[in-house]
Amino acid sequence: MNEKSGIDRRTVLKGAAWSTPLVAMAVAAPAHAASGPTCPPCLTAGVLGAVTTQAVVVGNKGALAFAGALGLDSRGCDLTLFKPLYTIIPTSATLTMSDGSTHSGTGLAAGAGTFGQLGALPGTILFSNLSFPSGTYVLNSNPARPTKITVNANVVLVGLPSLIEITCPVTLTYDLNVWGAGVVTPSFLGGAGTINYTGTATPA
Repeated sequence: MNEKSGIDRRTVLKGAAWSTPLVAMAVAAPAHAASGPTCPPCLTAGVLGAVTTQAVVVGNKGALAFAGALGLDSRGCDLTLFKPLYTIIPTSATLTMSDGSTHSGTGLAAGAGTFGQLGALPGTILFSNLSFPSGTYVLNSNPARPTKITVNANVVLVGLPSLIEITCPVTLTYDLNVWGAGVVTPSFLGGAGTINYTGTATPA
């Protein structure tokens, strides 16, 4: 009886020895996962310069294209957290006009930038089928003008030192203070003309 009890005790002790590392691993796994890179809050809208765009209007309809001035600002980021090169993939863009109408953009393209710098959004964002009422467009007096652009994008970063790639969704909003110069003829004359817009953008 004593010998049988000894075997039973050894069996119990062996089982306990095998279970201990498993418990330790189960406890350690969440801590390791939590130590991976997370999206930084420092990716914001940035502006590289003046905003210029032109509308060629026919039948009181036209398009506006935006390129170069709108960007992603990562200058406030900790440069030790991620590799210098990132990828940005715009997924949608919305233009708001002074009449309150909103329009979806096309021409969105993926591009690259340098972490810790101010970089331009890739490609040219085109907003089509916009309404331009007939009239004279002069500084501080426009029948219609763009007032805001919002861009949704995914920024792909590579963490340091882990080299784990993460995708960070961002929403970049720019308030536009741009005014047009030109004339759009009355509708019975074709509602035609060319309007040249110029001004500034401010991160919202």
